[in-house]
Amino acid sequence: MINEKEYEVTQIGNLDLIVSDHVANGSFKSLKDSVKYFDEPNFAIFLRNIDLKNRLDGNLKYIDETSYNFLKKSHLFGGEVVISNVADVGSVHRVPRLKHPMVVGNNQIFIRSKNQSMNDYLFIFFNSKWGQHAIHSITSGSAQQKFNKTDFKKLNIPIPTDNWVDNHISPFLKMTDLNKAETRLLKRIKSSLLNKYF
Repeated sequence: MINEKEYEVTQIGNLDLIVSDHVANGSFKSLKDSVKYFDEPNFAIFLRNIDLKNRLDGNLKYIDETSYNFLKKSHLFGGEVVISNVADVGSVHRVPRLKHPMVVGNNQIFIRSKNQSMNDYLFIFFNSKWGQHAIHSITSGSAQQKFNKTDFKKLNIPIPTDNWVDNHISPFLKMTDLNKAETRLLKRIKSSLLNKYF
């Protein structure tokens, strides 16, 4: 449990965060004219909601280096929190740390803090029933649900101390990451053995 001395309520926009998305780089026309997409591996991964849901196990989309440089406001480095803000609203993911350049795909926003404890907390918070309620409180539309960055930045959320996060959230995420890494390794071993003997 968290007590009142271990958190404060504040607007997301008041926090020392970057909140950005694909369209922060320019108009729809400039994006269409300046960004080239590829189905085969290229300079950077264009990280979509479906890719994060499938843990990057599927057909990825890529962009070339020129497109990557144009999309400078949506570079991802790993550890960021990505939230789908169109259609599959409220789908929350943490960007994996890869040895490959990445940018956030369309219909998503991402949050980045220099403080990893903050990234860890925001990932857990927005996956919780309270975080999901906050997201849905700013969601509109009947045919296609969505929310925008401006309304998102106005959300009031509880922010615990770094010490509380380091003791309660970060160890859980480290264990989760370790389990995921071991699962991926076992899948690779299984695939290798099947290919070798069958």
